[in-house]
Formats: sequence, C-alpha cells, structure tokens
Amino acid sequence: MAPGILANGDMGTSNGIGSHHSSRRKLNPQDDISFDPKLKPKTYSIEGTRPDSKVLFLDVNILDSTGADPYHGDVYIEGERIVSVGKVPSVEDLRNDSKVRVINGRGRTLMSGLGDAHTHFMWNNGALDKLGDVGVEEHTLMTARSAQCYLDSGYTMCFGAASAKDRLDCVIRDYINAGDIPGPRYLANGKEMAVRNGELAAGITTFADGPLEMREVIRHHKDIGVDQVKLSMSGEEITESRSAQDSYYSDAETAACVDEAHRLGLRLCSHARARDSIKQCVKHGVDVIYHASYIDDEGMEMLEKNKHKHVVAPGINWLWATVYEAAPFGYSFEKAEQVGYMKELQTAIRGLKEMHERGITVLPGGDYGFAWTPHGTYARDLEHFVKLLDFTPMESIIAATAGVAKLFMREDELGKVKPGYFADVILVDGDPLKDIAVLQEHDKLNVIMINGRIHKASYKEFQKTSLGPEILPPTIAPMTNFVAYEDSQGRARIGHLNLDESQISPMVMASGAPVANLYQVIELDNHVVPAGEAIPLDSVKLLPPISGRDILCVGKNYAAHAQEFNKSGYDASDKADQPNHPVIFTKRSTSIVSSGHDICPHPDFTQTLDYEGEIGVIIGKPGFAIDEKNAMDHVWGYTIINDVTAREKQRDHKQFYLGKSADTFCPMGPVAVPAGQLPKALRVQTHVNGEKRQDGTTEDLIFSVANLVKTLSEGITLQPGDVLATGTPAGVGFGQDPPTFLKSGDVVEVTVTGLGKLTNRIADASVSNKTMETIARVSSIPTYNLDVSCGGAGLTQINQKLINIVELGTGTDPIVYIHGLGGTMEFYRPLIEAANLKDSHKHILYDLEGHGLTPTKASFPVTMASLVDDLAGIFASPSFNIDSATLVSHSMGGLIALNFALAHPSLVKKLVLIGPGPSPLPAAASEATLKRAAAVRARGMQASGVAETVANAATSATTKRSNPLALGAVRASLLSQDPEGYAKGCMALAATAGTELQIEKIKVPTLIVAGDEDKISSLEWARGMEARMPRAKVEVLREVGHWHCFEDLEGVADKVRRFL
Repeated sequence: MAPGILANGDMGTSNGIGSHHSSRRKLNPQDDISFDPKLKPKTYSIEGTRPDSKVLFLDVNILDSTGADPYHGDVYIEGERIVSVGKVPSVEDLRNDSKVRVINGRGRTLMSGLGDAHTHFMWNNGALDKLGDVGVEEHTLMTARSAQCYLDSGYTMCFGAASAKDRLDCVIRDYINAGDIPGPRYLANGKEMAVRNGELAAGITTFADGPLEMREVIRHHKDIGVDQVKLSMSGEEITESRSAQDSYYSDAETAACVDEAHRLGLRLCSHARARDSIKQCVKHGVDVIYHASYIDDEGMEMLEKNKHKHVVAPGINWLWATVYEAAPFGYSFEKAEQVGYMKELQTAIRGLKEMHERGITVLPGGDYGFAWTPHGTYARDLEHFVKLLDFTPMESIIAATAGVAKLFMREDELGKVKPGYFADVILVDGDPLKDIAVLQEHDKLNVIMINGRIHKASYKEFQKTSLGPEILPPTIAPMTNFVAYEDSQGRARIGHLNLDESQISPMVMASGAPVANLYQVIELDNHVVPAGEAIPLDSVKLLPPISGRDILCVGKNYAAHAQEFNKSGYDASDKADQPNHPVIFTKRSTSIVSSGHDICPHPDFTQTLDYEGEIGVIIGKPGFAIDEKNAMDHVWGYTIINDVTAREKQRDHKQFYLGKSADTFCPMGPVAVPAGQLPKALRVQTHVNGEKRQDGTTEDLIFSVANLVKTLSEGITLQPGDVLATGTPAGVGFGQDPPTFLKSGDVVEVTVTGLGKLTNRIADASVSNKTMETIARVSSIPTYNLDVSCGGAGLTQINQKLINIVELGTGTDPIVYIHGLGGTMEFYRPLIEAANLKDSHKHILYDLEGHGLTPTKASFPVTMASLVDDLAGIFASPSFNIDSATLVSHSMGGLIALNFALAHPSLVKKLVLIGPGPSPLPAAASEATLKRAAAVRARGMQASGVAETVANAATSATTKRSNPLALGAVRASLLSQDPEGYAKGCMALAATAGTELQIEKIKVPTLIVAGDEDKISSLEWARGMEARMPRAKVEVLREVGHWHCFEDLEGVADKVRRFL
C-alpha cells in the first residue's frame, strides 16, 4: 500500500460528489440490471470436453457466489456442467468408480472461475503507442499467449474491451471456442472508434467523424463478427495531448452509435473518463462505461436512476500502478502527479465508492497488459476493490464472478457453483474471504477447470483410480537408508546407502532434481527415487544425515543409567534415581559431525570425556500441544547419535548444555531411516575398542518417544527435521569399575536396529579443531547466478572471482569479446561464424560479472573499475597467453573496452565498438537505469516488465515487424539474466554519469558500428566519437536498433571482417 492511503482506501480527497444520505449498496447489484434481450451476444460453446468425463471434488469449502456463506461439501461434474453441489448422491459409489476422477480438496476453497470486464488480450506488456507497429503474425502469437495467461490466472470469463487489429479478437475467440488454444470464455471487440484528433493511439484505432461515418464503422464491426463495439470518448493523461477531462463525442454522434449498435444487436462500451462523456453514456444508453473517473453529482444521479441499464468497469489498477509503480519504467511518481493521474486516482476512488453505496454495478478488470500492469496480475483488481473502494471480499468476488456472468448475459449458467451451471471452477489453497490477495498467487490456484475440462492440476491432486498412468503418481522404489554426502562439486546430496555393499545410490525428486538434504526428503514424504550409477562409500565425504539445528536431548531416561548417574558424583540435577519428568536439554548444532569424523578430545576443556550411545528421533510433521496418543504420527524416522560428554563440566556447571555441546561432541548417522521401515522396538548397543559397554532397547525407556513428543510440544512448536536424542542406557564410562574415560585413539561404535553403525575415533590431542574452518566457509551472504553453472563447474578463477570464459578458434591473433548489459558471450558466437574468423584468430569470450554463467556475490559491488579489472585479469592469466589483442565490444561493453584501452594502451591493438554506450551517461538515463535495477530486484526480469520494455525499446521498427527471431533472441537474452546480476550491471552503468572518457587519447584503429535506429547509443553519439578519436571510423547499419548482431548479423559481420 502506498504512503498516505488508509486501510479502507479513503484518500481524504473530494471530487465534489455529495455524500449519500443512506446506503443502497447491495451484495448482488447486478441482479438489478436488465439488458435488452435483443442485445444478448451469441451463446458460444467451448469444444473439447468429453461428454463422458466425470470429476468429483471431495471435502471442499464451497464459495458459490450467491452471497451465501461458504459451506463444506462435495461437487460432482459430468461433461461440461455441474451436477451436484454440497451433498452428492451416492458419493461413495462415485469415489470408487474407476471412470470418475476424484480430487481430494482437503478443505480448500472451490469457487467459480473469475471474470474480467475490461480485457485486452492484444496488449503486449509494452507501450500502447507501439502496438500498431507489431506485425500481425507476432501479434497473433502474443494474443494467444495472453489468452492462456488469463486462464492460467484462474479467469474463465473475459469481456473484450478493444482489439489492436481488426479481426484479431474474433479469431482468438473462435479458436478458444473450437478448443484449439487454451483461454477463457470470451466476447470479442474490434478496434476502438475515435474521432480524428481524439484517439489515444493511432495504430490501434479506427476513425470516424459524424453520425453517418460512425454508423458505417459499427456496421463494419458487425460484419467481422464482434460481440460489442468500443467508443473512445475521452482522453488519457499519458498522451499529454488528450486530457482525461476532455470529451470528444457530440450528443448526436453518441446517440447515433447507440442506435446503430443496438439495432444490430450489439452493445457498446466506452472509454469515458471525462465528466461529459460519462453523462453522454448514461443519457444515450452506452451499456458499459469504462473508468468513469470524473463523474459529478449530476452524472451520479443520472447513473443511479439508470443503473438497471449500465455497468461500470473502472480499470482502477491502471491508475494505481501509473501513480505508484511506473517509476522503474521511466514514468516517475512526479510525472504521474504532474499530468494529473494522482488527481484522477483520488477522484475516481471517491466516485466509485459512492457508486457502490448507491447499488450501481461496478465490476473489476481492466487495462492489464501494459509495462507496469503486466499480464498475469489481473486479480489485483479484487484487492483494490476491497482496500480502495470499500467492497467486502465477498462483494468483490461476486462482482468478479456472478457480476461478469451478468455482463455476458448468461447469469443463469455462468459465474456460480450451482447445479446446472457450467463447470468453470478453481480450487484455491486458501480462503479468499480472509485474504483476497491469495487469488493473485498462481501457485495457490491448485486446480483450474473450464467447461468441465481440467486446465491445471498436479497428478497429486487425484486419488488413485484405475484410469491409467496419466493421473497416477509414479511407482516409487523403497530406498530407505538416507545418507548425506558431498558430491564432486562439494555440494550436499542425499543418497540411499546399501549397508551391505557400502554403495550410495544418488536420490532425486520425481522431477529429476537432485535431493540436497533430509529436510527435502521429509517434505516430499519420502517420494524420492534413485538415479545414476552407485558411488562407493569410501569415495565421498560423508555428512551427518541432518544438521543445522540444535539437538533436543533427554537425560536419565533409562532406569539403570539414571541410577549409575546418580551414584557417579557427576549428577548435579535432582539426585533422584528416577526423574518424575523428562530431563530436557540441548546440544549445540556446531557439535554435530558425521560417522567417520574424529572426535576432538579438547584436553584443555575436559579430562572426563565420555560416550552415550542413543537413538535419535526425527520429527516429520509439525505440531504444538500434541496429544500423546497421536504423537507417533509426528515422527518421521530415526538415526543414531553419540551424545559425547565432558563429565566434569556437566557436574561443575550444574547443567548439561556446556558439557555436551563442545565441537564434534555429537556424532550422528550414518543413515536416517523412516519409522515405517523399522520395527517398533529398537535396540541400541555401544562398543569401545571392540568391547561392548551399553545395551538397551526403546522398551526400556522411562519416558516413551510418544511421551517425549507430547512433553516437548506443550510449549514448543516442533518442526519437521527436529532431532530428539532419547537418552542412553547404562554402561557409560563413569559407570565402569573403575570409571574409564575416553582417550586419544579410542574408537566408539554405536549400533541400532536397522540403522547401521556410527563409528568415530577420538583424535590425537595435538590435532587442531577444524570446526572454525568449517564455519569460516559458510556465508550468509548469497552468491547469485551460481546454480546455473552447478556451483561453478567449468568456470575460471580470475581476481579471486569465478568467471565464465571460453576460448575458440585455431589462430594465434587474439580477439577478446565484451558483451553489454543484459547480454552474454553468446551474442558473439554467430558473429565469429558469419565473419569467417574462427580459423584466423584466437577468440576469448567471457560473461561479465552476474551475467550469463558468471556468478556475483551479493556483497561485492560491480563498478566500471571492477569490470575493467576483470578484463585485465583475463589478459594477465597464463591460461590464455594474451600479449595484446583486438577488443570487440557491445553497448556497455564498449565503455569497458574504452576504459581498458585508456588504462592499458599497450595491450590493445584494435577496437571494435558496436553501439558503444555514451560517455558520460546522461543524468536522466542514469536515473532510469537505477530505477530499472530496483524494479528487477523487486520483481525479476519478467514480472517487472523490464525485459519486454527493453526488448521493444532497443530494437528497430523493422526488427519488431519483420524479424521475430531477432526480437525473440533479445528477449531471451534479457529473460535469462539473473536479476541481481543485471541490477548490478545497471548500477555500474548508472555510475558513469559523472565521468567523461578522454577518448581522443586512444590512438589504435577503431571501428564504430552504429544502428540508425539505435535509441540507446545514437548515431549522433557515434559520429561524435569518430570526430574525437584520431583513427576511428563509423559504419552505419540501416533499420537496426541497439542489438546489432541479432538484428543484422550479416551487416555486422561484413563490417567487422573488412576492418580486421
């Protein structure tokens, strides 16, 4: 929520609308609407649902969109329609019927699919004024993708608000209905109609002046098959030439449009922000009023009197996002406020709240698909309705379901979960009435169904039936001896240990992803499978089966041990032979080591080093205040623990923690095994140097495992992965006669039924404690972009950094390639081939820090100086043997190359600068680049819209129109970037604003390749460089933007080849 906005959305402003005297708001205001039946659109059906399809939702919380409170029940669907809701007849027969797909709702919310009253499939997450330049082929693919995005977002009804191409809306609608592409139910529109010099964007507008020409345009729309017609009646502040308070239609024109459309059986919708255009809509009968921002008292009275004929769809998120979220895209808060968007937002909120109170139908949806209102975020409207417009969550949901169904004029079969209605439903992991924002979380939309056909569902949603493998989970082999180890890259992994053969089988998830730790195994409910060849146990470094948390421990839990401890002189507790309550303590997590790891004797800390063989219980299910009879349901499995102890510390400090938490004092392992794979009674034995010292079973425990779980959870929430050491039997060192403590060279072995043997040696006193070294290697500061290289595999160490460097070619004359911001070394591989340079030169390509496969540590700043140092490090590395080289650079890489040439002139033979960045960077560009960094850090490359915006802004019109492969390559390069790496590059570039390079000092031959449509590195800047650099020459590529090698590979190759 932005500053200054109260929780209920009251922004404390006035638009001159008088407050209502008494509320006429309704839960279902759409019930009052009575559209002329002659205006009902064609009743479309969606093909592809098998009539014999049967789906049963069990145990769901049904939110039916009637206004009734949600209720528990089941829902049964046959074919494309809902048959039963709540109490389903013969439900047990259905759930056992092999022909019925059964989904266990587990109490989740089942509700109607959502609806959007103001949809633009064609908007491409970019700029409105560029839409007209998009080729029809590309636009068709974008539109189909948007249609699927709506369905992926839980939307099953969309009302088209304008098309960017004449027939594109109609074509997409028809393909959805034919079952050829996924998408929601759709009512299609054509290009919006505007008077000349009154349009919002010329490329997507059809023009008409006067009643006669407007009637002709409407007839044309009817002929191409639209379901409604859009009028563009007022302006939009972002144009800066068409004010939102300006109205462009006359009464005669508006009346003629309504008359002609209604005569042809079409409804009208209108872009109407201005006061007068809103009144014209009401006066003449425009059915759907978009925005209605500047409604006044008279308009409000008119609208209330005619609320049975009109729907208002404000598109409130466009105003909100333009004011508060457009800055990263170069449209600052100050700019939005200056042109009037803040005023319009405040005014619109007040007016829309008043409409709601008066029972006027206000529906969510609108204007998604711009850079700062991207596709996929449609459900933000529902949250805005609650937080800004004072809707209750129920009112907001009804508006988005039953309300949009009324707009479709199919309220008797869409928008509700009722028998006979179409099965357009979503299963939500959450309660939208408690948190309306849950509908924005796509991963919480567990099942999406349209027309009775399942669009989205994991196989895990289905109960097992005989339907076949498409809905059954894969068969999982019982591999139960889970062992943790380090792979060849030093990464923690989980495998299955064959105790007889000492072989480890690596384990992966069902997806094929490796399993990194036992916490993941527990969360996956042991659904992991072996993959790859077995590894000899002695070839890897063994790790504790689970670590990272302190161990919960129990003292004096075997009667015989409690007695020997009480008599030993080391017991500083209650002196009772047998405790009345469990004695609970913890061992520090840094004491945990694996089987085979030496135990440090710590001679300066203790002279009474002792062992305690124990069974470790691993929690699998979280719980608080767990009933003892249910406690074992929370146990995942077991492992072995040696609770090594410094006895005199335990005695002198009168507590257990210090004496039991020294480094290496908690050996654990070698394996962890699920409880279901073990007998109920487990036997623990301890041998020291081959001599049996301890022997006991879980049946000897004073306090059972179930009792310990109950006791610990009385005030503590137990978490999956918590480990509980259950106590040790009699026979510890101080219980021997005479007492015998551990010394260097002793070997302690603890065995437990089904868990193998935990073996550890007491180290020599002279051996240093390695725990500090282990801790020093652990950092809480992340290294970004490291996973893409599997932890740095194949990377080269330069200046204490890992850098992705590739050497190509068979020649001896070196060329070093430096890519730009948002690029990778792959930008140059096609150039090397196209220019026939592979055999004539040695090519050194590398990824800048944070780009491509090169990682970046979060705490390391990336600057122009650091990037130049990295390049210098490559030159200095003996791995590449570079005395001097030609530098080929692109965009920001040009600034790196120029800085390097100035700092190391003897190392540079020639320069190729492809679209080099300006120096100094203009202040406005620096500010915009910093905002871009903030945007990608907040939302990533795609959701922030940065990738799409940069791709569209930095390529030529010809590329966007005629070269979709090049545009796709640019987009792919940007989307592949790690957000933090890209953001750091932005900051490095932005920081060059105050520094002008002395390029006239560079004397080497220089080729500058410029695109004549490059808006980032302009042709003017290139010419200026040419004038200042003694041996520079500019070569111009026609109809090329900033991504030269993608947009005109042959042109760049020709110029580079001739230069070299």
